[in-house]
Amino acid sequence: MLWIEKYRPRGLDEILGEEHIKRQLKYFAESGSFPHLLLSGPRGTGKTTALDSFLELIYQDHVAENVTVIPSETLFSQGRAYLEANPKFTPLYQKGQSVLSNFKYIVRWHASLKPLNREFRVIVFDCADALSHDAQNGLRRTMERFSSTCRFIFVTTQPAALLSPIRSRTLPLSFLPIENSLIADRLREILRSEGKSDLIPDDDLELLSIAVQGDLRKAIMHLQVAVELGTPINPGEIDVSEISRFGTAIIEAIRQGDLSGARKGAESLMIDYGLSGSDLIDTLRRSLKVCCNNPEATLLLAEADAMLGMSGNEYLQVNAFLANLEELKL
Repeated sequence: MLWIEKYRPRGLDEILGEEHIKRQLKYFAESGSFPHLLLSGPRGTGKTTALDSFLELIYQDHVAENVTVIPSETLFSQGRAYLEANPKFTPLYQKGQSVLSNFKYIVRWHASLKPLNREFRVIVFDCADALSHDAQNGLRRTMERFSSTCRFIFVTTQPAALLSPIRSRTLPLSFLPIENSLIADRLREILRSEGKSDLIPDDDLELLSIAVQGDLRKAIMHLQVAVELGTPINPGEIDVSEISRFGTAIIEAIRQGDLSGARKGAESLMIDYGLSGSDLIDTLRRSLKVCCNNPEATLLLAEADAMLGMSGNEYLQVNAFLANLEELKL
């Protein structure tokens, strides 16, 4: 059994850190009401676990009847194939309509359902950053129309991808990377529970806790691999090899004039790996340093980093940087 599931927190109190968010969610659960929510933060910091625990406090044994989860990224990437195959959405699927039209219809239909044991039900948009602007604009009107009987919760690693009208209608709950000391202590607890305390040196646990950059899920996965396969933990290679290969591939695509391929690679790092725009720029900086030391590219990196610091749209700024870099003909 995967340790990330075996040792998954079973309630709000078991989630590491995020004390301010846990207090807020407990208050909402006690009061029995809450506004639309925006849960954001890096991967592995407890967003989904906190939400699941919170909804159980609200609805007790009736979560399934009162909560609809829409996996935004899957729905919009697979489109009609997903709607036709998913039994939850198939009865509502309108074959002659676009994916966007179907999405709006499905959301309105679920929002209009009568809640079972509360005054409102909930629709959760997982990976909400994958929602297109048209989809988000459609949600604005739906949120206003059904606000008295339905709450909308957006979960994302990239809150900047949501339009300001959506963000302004939600209460933001920002999850922070988990502290290194908390991760290290949790890893020790897991080893003790498994009877494997002597297998991994304490120094390696400390280094692993630092290397995962606040992602507890990732730390537990690497710990299980090290214990079960008997391989040593090499914190310096965690993520660096895979992400750096992506960075190198993006720069190589730019050098070959494949701007579209470079943009797809950058989006994959931001969406699938949870890199922020600044993290991505730093990754590309390291890749550029290895392959070509170009002063003009350095200036573009600095400009992109500055624009991101001024709260510019991350995807827009990264795409602009790649387009400017392609014009240099590296």
